[in-house]
Amino acid sequence: MRPLDIYRKTLGSLDEADSAWWYLGTTTAQAEGHPELIVNHVETVMIYRTQTLDPDSFRVPWWEIGLFRDAITGELPGPWTNPITGVTSDHPKTFEEGPSGFSLRETGTGLAMFDVVQAFAALESATIDIATIGNRICITQTEVKTRAFPGLDGIPDLDSGQATKSRTVLQWLADADAVASNAPSVPATGTYSFEIGAPAWLGFGDMPCRFMVKGLMVKAELAPPLNPRGWRDLQQMFPQYFGAGMIQPRWC
Repeated sequence: MRPLDIYRKTLGSLDEADSAWWYLGTTTAQAEGHPELIVNHVETVMIYRTQTLDPDSFRVPWWEIGLFRDAITGELPGPWTNPITGVTSDHPKTFEEGPSGFSLRETGTGLAMFDVVQAFAALESATIDIATIGNRICITQTEVKTRAFPGLDGIPDLDSGQATKSRTVLQWLADADAVASNAPSVPATGTYSFEIGAPAWLGFGDMPCRFMVKGLMVKAELAPPLNPRGWRDLQQMFPQYFGAGMIQPRWC
């Protein structure tokens, strides 16, 4: 099977149906000379659509809403107190992004990403590798971008002075037999990691610090929700994007 079709069936669908991916992660910070500490948990739903451009390329519009949870209580966060510096500051609760998108095409060596549109980020490079591991197909997508981490007013613009270089690795896997079948879309699960400059609200000041997000990524049906509590809270925070119990991304 062509790499283009493998990617499309596992991330989205050979038809143009929407696919929901849950990103369930934990953010950590590690200041120089200190152990890594948990900051919060992140619950995100990303909706992907796959649209054919020509026989050798397709476009992936995507849209995202997410929330943070307190590392201790699991509830929406109150003020954050940095245990190392003692600084207390307001903690962001939600973020949203989209519509954004990118396109993929076949090349002589695999897949290439082009025509990337993302309001709060600038792509520097992207690589996509597809491998077979036993009876699993593994897709690894690595992106280097300039962007900022969400703050109290959402994701800061590129010209806000808060943007830094970031590195994202998405790796998802699917059953090889399912991928080879006639099904237009197949189940997939995986992991992700994201590293970026520490936002100011963490309270580290000029102290050197690594800031990271690590977690699970799970492809799911639009309904019923994979994560009922997260779905409920997202619906309360973003009622404009829900209707009749379903998420309704705005593609334009």
